[in-house]
Formats: sequence, structure tokens, C-alpha cells
Amino acid sequence: MENNLYLKEVTLSGFKSIIDVNIEFQNGINIIIGKNAAGKTNFLKFFNKVLSLKYDELNNFKSNLIFKNGKEFSIVSEGIINTDDLFKTKKLNSTVKSKLIIAKKSKKESIALPIEHQLLENNIIFNNTFLCHGIPKEYLIVDTPFLFKFDNKNKISNEVFNVIRNISNPYFVRLMLLDFFISFNSKELKKLSIDEILSFFKESSKKIESLKKVLIKFSPIEDIKFSDNFNIFLEDESFSINNIFLEFKIDGNWHPFSNLSDGTKRLFYIISEVFENDIYSNLSPTSLGFYFDKSKVSKIILIEEPELGLHPHQFHKLMQFLKEESSDKQIIITTHSPQALDILDKNELERIVIAYSTNPKEGTKLRHLSKDELNKANEYIKDYFLSDYWLYSNLEK
Repeated sequence: MENNLYLKEVTLSGFKSIIDVNIEFQNGINIIIGKNAAGKTNFLKFFNKVLSLKYDELNNFKSNLIFKNGKEFSIVSEGIINTDDLFKTKKLNSTVKSKLIIAKKSKKESIALPIEHQLLENNIIFNNTFLCHGIPKEYLIVDTPFLFKFDNKNKISNEVFNVIRNISNPYFVRLMLLDFFISFNSKELKKLSIDEILSFFKESSKKIESLKKVLIKFSPIEDIKFSDNFNIFLEDESFSINNIFLEFKIDGNWHPFSNLSDGTKRLFYIISEVFENDIYSNLSPTSLGFYFDKSKVSKIILIEEPELGLHPHQFHKLMQFLKEESSDKQIIITTHSPQALDILDKNELERIVIAYSTNPKEGTKLRHLSKDELNKANEYIKDYFLSDYWLYSNLEK
């Protein structure tokens, strides 16, 4: 884990209540806790935009993301509105300048390149995932049936290609379709019969077995499978499998995703996005839309209020899952719930970040526990839960 790329420090300004924020993070799990209207959502959305190198809707902003991976490097970005553009274009956007700084020195030989190329040139590869409230509107294969078409000439249909490359699609869905494609790509379609395609599809679909074990442990879901209601159409040099979707076993009965409770849907979404299924292909998507060997891609996951819609017992299980998964990835969550803190040991209190806002002019602020607060928390959790200390303290005043 020491060589895993992670965000060490973040400085942001210029988005809604994020006027001037600076905070350090730890590798592994980090918990941002605060009251309503403290600006946690604004911070996470702003943070995700600059981390994804997607600067739309950002004007007059600055960001400095300091990463660590054995060595330190930073991505510095700034967006400035040129007032002359008010008279030249109907659509006003910032002129964004970004640069990569390694060992406190700009990479002069590549500074003219787009920031995406600078990162690749320096072998800096990561994938960030932002899980906001609810579930995806278009949840292919999970909630919406999908048509998988394979052409022996073009190898992959535009529909499949677009899903795999579109970074806004769920990580789980992109990996699953990529694995289907790689599996079928190894076959000569001219020699395949419908029975062989059926057999191969079922063999490939068994790769959700490891995810199934995690769901059984951390959610009410007892089993998952691909529905048997799919159809296979075979042509001369192509085939298609339509009506591909998942079914879920709850209380001994099979259901489509639409029949699950909102809390169970949310649990599946978070778990399937965070869990890395090692049985899939060795390729993993990146934030730039490319695919690399999994061993080269670090994962940074942002989760907004995972407790919403969950029973406290299920939420505790989910936090245990996130803690386990954070052993090889960085996970940053925002929460209202002090219960989220109960997964932390006494030597992990630096992973807590308090979000607060005392003055609208100063905006959202983030801070760690002071030395005095750390000492009090350590004394308290010898006999009680950290969540109890939080509830009866004035840390969020």
C-alpha cells in the first residue's frame, strides 16, 4: 500500500461555498463529517471535477492536488474568465491552465502538452469514482436490459464501445462488458454455434461469483445471477445477445433490480463500484477513459453520504466493507452520521475531517481534530464508541 498513489493534500477555491479550503488526507479511508449546509457536497463535487480534469461549470477557480506515490507530485489548475470574451461568444467558459509539478519543479519539456498527456508521459495513472446520492439514472445490465453485439469484422459494436469508454457509466458495468468483449474476442465466430455461444456466455457470467460473496456478507442480497430470459441471434460473422440483465435473490425469492428497496439498491451500487473483482480481465479503466493493467491503476473513490436510506445495522456493515476495501485504495466519504466513525481505531483518528461553516464570507472550512480533541477522543473510546463521544461533544459547533 505504501506505493499506492493517493491524494495527500487538496487546496480548492472558487466554487459555491468553497472559497478557500485546504486539507490533508490519508491513504486508505477518510471520513468528512459535518452538519447540514456545512458545504460537504460542494466540496466533493468541486473536488471530483478537478480530479477528473473536467472543468466545465468552473469559473475563476484554483486547485492544487498533491499526490504521493513514493514521491510527491501535484496538478495545479486555474480557470480565469477573460472579460473580452463577453463580447465575442455566446457561451462563456474559463480559460483553464493546468500543469504537472514533480519534486516542486514543473515538467518544462512537456508543459506544452495537455495535462492528460503529461500524466501519461510520467506514468501517473489513476481512476477516480464519484458515488453521489441515489443510483445511476441509466443502470445498464443492472436495471436496464442490454444488447451485446459482437461482429467478427469490427470486433465490437458502437454501443458496447461507447459504454466501455464513457467514464460516466458505472465502473462495474464497464468492467463487466470489457470482460465479455475480451472473452469473446478470443473465439472465431465462424466456428461457433448457438450452443457454444450460450455455454461461453454462461461461463463468462460466472465471474460475478466473487462479488456475490461480498454482497452476501455485507448486504441483504443472498445471490445474484444473469436472468435466463436472454436471447441469442447468430448470423454469418456476428452474433448478439439481447435482454441481458441481473436478478437478485432476497428472502429466498428472485427479483429484478426495480423490485429492491431503495436502501438495498444503494448498497448494491456502492459495493459493486468499490469492490475490485480480480476474476475479470487484468485491464482497468482510468479517469482519462483509457484502460491499463490493473496493477498500474490506483483507485480514488469519493462517496457522498453512504448512510442515506440504510438501517443503522446495514450502514455499519457497509462501513466495515469500505474499511476493508481501503487497504488498497483511497476512499473519501462525507457523512452526517457519527456512526461512521466507529470503524476507526484509536490510532486512526487523523482520518477524521470536520466540515463546518461559521461565516458565509469565509465559506466552507475543513479541519482535523486538535491535539486536545485527539487526547479526549482516545480516552473516551477506551470504554465507549467514538460515535457517542461525537454526539455529546461540541466538535461540530
